[in-house]
Amino acid sequence: MARRKGEAARARAERAGEPLGSISQPSGPGVPGTQACLRCGETDLTRIRMALADGRQVVFVSCPACEQRNWFPLDGNGVPLDRGDVLGDDS
Repeated sequence: MARRKGEAARARAERAGEPLGSISQPSGPGVPGTQACLRCGETDLTRIRMALADGRQVVFVSCPACEQRNWFPLDGNGVPLDRGDVLGDDS
């Protein structure tokens, strides 16, 4: 009997044993400045860990409530990077 679409993927996920990463399930210690939106204070934020072109590790934070976006260095003190630092230009 043929499996229904999606059953094979669910079976593989169950066998994996380790949960997949998710922007809704952050792992590791929190990065200063990423707990709440700097503009409106919202705490239900999208957080994505990434590397910039220059190799710096940052957390991109986006607020769904007010659309504020910031990048915080992993080794920073809670102050977001300037847009020009992130894009590598003087924008």
